[in-house]
Amino acid sequence: MEDTATDYKLLYEQVLLEHKKALAEKDVEIQSLQLELDKYRRYLFGKKSEKLPSPYPDAAQTNLFELGTTQQQQEELSQTVEVVEKAPVKKREKGTGRMLLPENLRREVIIIEPDQDVTGCTIIGEEVTEVLDVIPAELFVKRYIRYKYARSNGEGVVTGSLPERVIEKGIPSDGLIAQIIIDKYVFGLPLHRQIEKYKRLGVTFPASTVSDWLMKGWQHLAPLWELLKILVINQKYLQADETPLKVLDRGHKNGIHQGYMWIYNAPCDQLTLFDYRKGRDQSGPRQMLADYQGILQVDGYSVYEKLFSNHPDILLVYCMAHARRKFVDALPYDKQKANHVLERMQRLYALEEEMRQQHWIGSQRLG
Repeated sequence: MEDTATDYKLLYEQVLLEHKKALAEKDVEIQSLQLELDKYRRYLFGKKSEKLPSPYPDAAQTNLFELGTTQQQQEELSQTVEVVEKAPVKKREKGTGRMLLPENLRREVIIIEPDQDVTGCTIIGEEVTEVLDVIPAELFVKRYIRYKYARSNGEGVVTGSLPERVIEKGIPSDGLIAQIIIDKYVFGLPLHRQIEKYKRLGVTFPASTVSDWLMKGWQHLAPLWELLKILVINQKYLQADETPLKVLDRGHKNGIHQGYMWIYNAPCDQLTLFDYRKGRDQSGPRQMLADYQGILQVDGYSVYEKLFSNHPDILLVYCMAHARRKFVDALPYDKQKANHVLERMQRLYALEEEMRQQHWIGSQRLG
């Protein structure tokens, strides 16, 4: 008869091993949750900066993030993490008096004579006072008059040609379209406010018409954007990031939708490319960086890792500020190892600050 006796010792060891494994998993989960809890405590109740004492007293460490600790954690870390004393305030240079007005500005000269009778007097000098003035915005009409000339031999009529314009046979000049674009995208003045401004100047524009002018202007500028894209994509080192942007949308229930402006920055040549997208998915960077080869620096957003972590032509690197934050979070749990990394990061920041003060550009820093 086959022996069916249960090996209770073996069974006990198996069950014990499973319990130990389960406890270890729970410990990891508890530690992870504790890290999250500590992070929120620091955010709500802690002080707003956590800096290591600088190994280079004359070099100020760049403040890359805002973090804090609870009272208990501050006491625990007092031996390893200290608040850096405020950097000595640079002495304010003595003012040179009244601001000098730029020499390139047009001067309108106004001669003021004395009220008294100066007959027989001799000019021995002059007092000059300069006042900065402004000419208010003005709408005016350019009237092109083209005379028609009939040839003496009766072989037709000769007329001058109109200059090329962004909108042929349209009302706006190229200058007006350029001003609308600058006001909107450089100075952040929405179209409806621009329309109100021009209304006060005596002309009423329908919103749809101004919007069409804007699009015509963009169509003429698009080749420049494409050229900028080529210059940026041909760089060997890029920084990429995205930021939310609220966009007016009549079709949306709230009258507004959240889009995203994706930024591709080439610091070495100081080139920046903006690409608007309605979403934050992979389609934007996948399309923009399809032909890119080089180093791509990003934050911790997962889209970049999914797209480029195994890309044969792209080396993905991350933001030092985000990396540093993780080691600061780890200070309460392993001070020695965390400080080991933080101190070395601090040396890099000190070197970077020195380069910044010497106005080194990107290519000099890489060299």
